[in-house]
Amino acid sequence: MPSEPSIHDNIILAYTVNCEERTLVLQTVFRGHPKDAPHQYTDIVFRDVIAHQFEHVLPANILFDVEEAHIAQFVRDNATIFNDSWRNGWPPVIYNGDLNTLIDQLKSTATRAFIIGSSYGLSGWVLAGSCQRIPRQ
Repeated sequence: MPSEPSIHDNIILAYTVNCEERTLVLQTVFRGHPKDAPHQYTDIVFRDVIAHQFEHVLPANILFDVEEAHIAQFVRDNATIFNDSWRNGWPPVIYNGDLNTLIDQLKSTATRAFIIGSSYGLSGWVLAGSCQRIPRQ
């Protein structure tokens, strides 16, 4: 089975969110060394997205990695966000502010937590069913 391409030190060119199809795509490029080396483009595709949060978005965002976190620990670590956001219907899970119910609901739908780490700029997370790194031309 081939391994996924590295995204360490990739620059985020753009990201798109398709609410209806529940997808989020980070379009990235690695500009190798030396400067005349061919660029390597990789899309990071999240499917079955139920929520995401990004911060520190800059014109040039350099990725460190995207890693999966344990869903229960993720919810507890972000309790201040989830304690009240249910009042606005976000994320779109019925849990009435009860974090244990939220955890159970996320687990029952196989929702996973992906943490986006950066060396510079954009960081955040995505709650989604899957994450895949896809090389492109």
